[in-house]
Amino acid sequence: MANYTDDFVISTKTKKRLKERTIQFVKIAEKHNLYFKQSKYDFDIKEISTLGVVVERGEVEMENDKIKVVKEWKTPTKIKLILGL
Repeated sequence: MANYTDDFVISTKTKKRLKERTIQFVKIAEKHNLYFKQSKYDFDIKEISTLGVVVERGEVEMENDKIKVVKEWKTPTKIKLILGL
């Protein structure tokens, strides 16, 4: 059996703490026979996009693509269109 999962985010204020927490995370994963493809790793990134939001420097914002879609919605002209939302 194989299990796949995505988007583990380890956030810290210092690089030293990030290294410690990453090692701790990998050890726990190995204990439970979970392994990760090294080609999928991203380390020390400043911004991450996940679940429709962007996290950068401790702030969370909606992805611009999501906002654009809502802004470009046409105003409904019939009650039937509004009920369909």
